[in-house]
Amino acid sequence: MSNANVTTYANVTTSANDNIITQTFGYLGASTLIITLLPQIYLTYKTKKVENLSLGFLCLQELTCILFLIYGIMLKEIPLIVANSLVGLQGISLLSMKIMYK
Repeated sequence: MSNANVTTYANVTTSANDNIITQTFGYLGASTLIITLLPQIYLTYKTKKVENLSLGFLCLQELTCILFLIYGIMLKEIPLIVANSLVGLQGISLLSMKIMYK
């Protein structure tokens, strides 16, 4: 095997390993993002208390999810698409509870 072939193989192997590491962090971040609002959704549903839910926060959260969803679609990054779709739905559920339990 020539030096050029060894170098090419090494670059491909390193690139594949870097991609696996990048994807792993992407999916770990997406998983963490997805579970961040679950305790608040559960507490709000259970207690029906919405006075302390900030409408400003909920609206900014939805805007953030929409922007990151568009960004994820443009980059074709599944972790961004899945996480921001689900967090957007969670935010909508909190907004709905804020309106229903007023």
